[in-house]
Amino acid sequence: MSPLWRDQIRISLSPSHVALLRFGKGLKPRLTGKTAVACQPVAGDAPWSGALTALDGLLSKPEWQRADATVVVTNGFARFQLLPWNENIAGAEEQRVFARHKLAAVYGDSSDWEIRIAEGNAGTENLACGMHQKLLESITACCNKHGVRLRSLQPYLMAAYNRVRPELAQGNIWFAVAEPERVCIMRLENGAWRSVHCRSLNTDDTIAALVTVIEREQQLAG
Repeated sequence: MSPLWRDQIRISLSPSHVALLRFGKGLKPRLTGKTAVACQPVAGDAPWSGALTALDGLLSKPEWQRADATVVVTNGFARFQLLPWNENIAGAEEQRVFARHKLAAVYGDSSDWEIRIAEGNAGTENLACGMHQKLLESITACCNKHGVRLRSLQPYLMAAYNRVRPELAQGNIWFAVAEPERVCIMRLENGAWRSVHCRSLNTDDTIAALVTVIEREQQLAG
């Protein structure tokens, strides 16, 4: 069935909140509903436990069912790593093994992560993203339970980048996605990824902290 014949739900998940937007079907979808609830993780459980409990409660309501869902999760639920170009790697499976090795070298054991790779042009770095399999399975199961079809699931950084990518200028640019308590920054050179880092933000003065983080990244990049 064409997506145009079903309503669309956009879901945002973070440790502190869950937000939903519903759009009617058709070529020019209209906003028909919105809601947001606060949540917090259960002590000793995964950091997304509270968000999944809240999402389950929201999707149990008829007004959020019978639709296709796009889910965007906080960057705090994901791990990012640039993969240097390696002409000796052949095929998707070898690329995933290489990505898992690189992520594990930075973040530790990655055996329970789902690895996804955004490929750049030949000869340039690829961007690897790791998310815990339990998180992905839980979101999928929650949607299936309530008759919602999961069409897309991405971390906030990639969702934001993919949305504006056609509009980004060539040359050297910085692309930053800020959330409460963190910011993810990518440096691009003529459309190719050169660095990606996620940093903590001082919540007492978010703007000043963001400027400081960007200046530090510029210094590190030379």
